[in-house]
Amino acid sequence: MLDKLRTRTVAAAAALLPVLGVVGCGDSSGGGAAAEGKLQAALVMPCTASDPWCGQALSAAKKLESEGKIELKVTTNAPQDTAGISRVLAQYAQSGTDLVIAHSTWGDAVLEVAKKFADTHFATYGSTGADNVALLEEPLYEASYLAGMLAGDITKSGVIGGTAGQDIALCHALLKAFELGAQRVRKGTKMIATYIGDWNDAAKGRQATMSQHQQGSDVAIACGGGPANGMVQAIKATNTGGFGYMGDMRSLAPKNLVGSVTYNLVPYYTALVNDLSSGGMQPGKKYHFGLAQGGVDLTLNPDYPANARLSTAIKEMEKVKKQIVDGTFKVPYVTEG
Repeated sequence: MLDKLRTRTVAAAAALLPVLGVVGCGDSSGGGAAAEGKLQAALVMPCTASDPWCGQALSAAKKLESEGKIELKVTTNAPQDTAGISRVLAQYAQSGTDLVIAHSTWGDAVLEVAKKFADTHFATYGSTGADNVALLEEPLYEASYLAGMLAGDITKSGVIGGTAGQDIALCHALLKAFELGAQRVRKGTKMIATYIGDWNDAAKGRQATMSQHQQGSDVAIACGGGPANGMVQAIKATNTGGFGYMGDMRSLAPKNLVGSVTYNLVPYYTALVNDLSSGGMQPGKKYHFGLAQGGVDLTLNPDYPANARLSTAIKEMEKVKKQIVDGTFKVPYVTEG
């Protein structure tokens, strides 16, 4: 399977020499010829490892690399416009990369590039796949519902806040689940949702969360690296509570973060690599790993000051978590409205 994927003409390889240097923009790892039988993988990200969203992806890819499953190359701070990211993706495909993981909402660009490189497999986020484009799902809303349950117990004002980069399905579902979880515990809880129009601007995220606080919000959550980092700054400034995003962010605000909604990409990448290596990749396959499969979770902060008072609420949350895992309760997936 991998030998077929790597078949390229000498002329094509020679023609690529002037442009491949662009692929290394940002941080990179790997390089050189891949070991015989080892899959060549590229991770393309719109941000650096210091961003919660990109940090989780890089950590997962590095784990597979350390296990000897892949030869890894990484591009950070990749262009976010369609033309720019298409060039980066195409360069990896032309260089003989077996699997290109486009770690952002680049669905349209990925589909167009994939049409031109049928022997390269891609993985990205979106609603439409293709024969050589797999989709990674993001059921963070399941863990966000659990966070909302604790928020409903914590809030004194009955008002909670959520900030996101854009109103996409992932973020809308995450914020709505947070609201529904809080309302399960405290009926009538009001949710203030703000979409700042930027994934990377922490200042805008901080401003949005501060504005929500001025409107009464005393527990916050975020969707997007910039919004999450800004939210953490705001809850520290106002001494209120909140929940981290993607990775365990407790070290940034140990006295304010109740926990973090985490996204574990290791099972996603492992399944991708195993399927591709065995020739079992299904056309347009969707990969879904929720609470039951270890893809998402709510990681609590043991240093949060109110943990003792929250013990009853945490026990109730854990009961609901078990129900989600065993399928007896399904968290509503609300992507609009």
